[in-house]
Amino acid sequence: MNPKMYVNWSIVALLGAALALFTECNKMEAPLSSGDTAELSSGGAQLLLAPEIYVNDVGANGTDTLNDTWAFQKAIDSMAALGGGTVRVRTGTYYIDADTSIRMKNNVTLYMYDTTRRLVVRPSATQRNYAILVEFVSGVKIFGGKIVGDRDTHLGTLGEWGMGIAIYGSTDVKVNRTYISHCWGDGVVVGGKKNSSNVIVVSRNVELLRVTSTYNRRQALTIGGANGVQVDSCTLTNTIGTPPQAGIDIEPDNDTAQYIYIRNCELANNQGNGVEMNAKTTTTAKIFNVFVTNNYMHHNAYSCYILRAQNSTIQNNTFSANRVRNLIYAKDTVNCTFTPNTIIN
Repeated sequence: MNPKMYVNWSIVALLGAALALFTECNKMEAPLSSGDTAELSSGGAQLLLAPEIYVNDVGANGTDTLNDTWAFQKAIDSMAALGGGTVRVRTGTYYIDADTSIRMKNNVTLYMYDTTRRLVVRPSATQRNYAILVEFVSGVKIFGGKIVGDRDTHLGTLGEWGMGIAIYGSTDVKVNRTYISHCWGDGVVVGGKKNSSNVIVVSRNVELLRVTSTYNRRQALTIGGANGVQVDSCTLTNTIGTPPQAGIDIEPDNDTAQYIYIRNCELANNQGNGVEMNAKTTTTAKIFNVFVTNNYMHHNAYSCYILRAQNSTIQNNTFSANRVRNLIYAKDTVNCTFTPNTIIN
């Protein structure tokens, strides 16, 4: 027999066996649906290919008291230049200049895992500053970490706007499992801001999930000009220092706050009210479509204090031991429903 013919038939036999095995395997596993393939292409594949960087690899130390703001910014800017990506943080304590701020960029995720990653605000004398600033951007995610403000080390006595996380004029922003405390002003603020054309841009589609904001001076959470805010399973407690001192204060200046969903949260031990909605008559502020459901509000001033809200509901919450009254205080409301709720004296 011709040796060449023998080799060729062997190869054919091997290919045939491989084809048979491949066919048998396919019989055992159902083919991917169009939904599965779409998920792989748009989700999993992109996740695997998304660029990432550690702040520690560009100079952040986490073991000293030097200013690490520049390293966070360098890492964020590098991911933004690639169209987006993830900035990761190793365990440590990082000192942040809130006057400069960590400024988030489009489609960048700041991934801090858990509270072993601490961002400590360096003492400042300015009235307005931000540890993390999310301004006129979209697609931003902040996960984990612990932000400690300078309320106990602040160098001045004026102002009330030293913020942990400030979200202004931004879209599609998610903050998940971040712990924020001891800020000179608010733990978190979500609102609108004038852009370079002097036009107010409100924040849209903002989600706060399992965020803890506690022992801040002015507010645990302030919501101003916004369209679509989800506040779910958050702990908003122990606000004391300068009014309003609420758990959540929905108070747009001259903007509209609408489609705000507050659910499954604990609002407790605040010097002010648990939830406050205040569209002041001295402004053009409007508050529409706020839905407060399944929250536990205790040891505040009022459980809820509502002025000039429309088309809103406060239902199926539990109120207990609020100092002024457990019942909801409401004035000048239109088409609002404030029952049923459970009151425990």
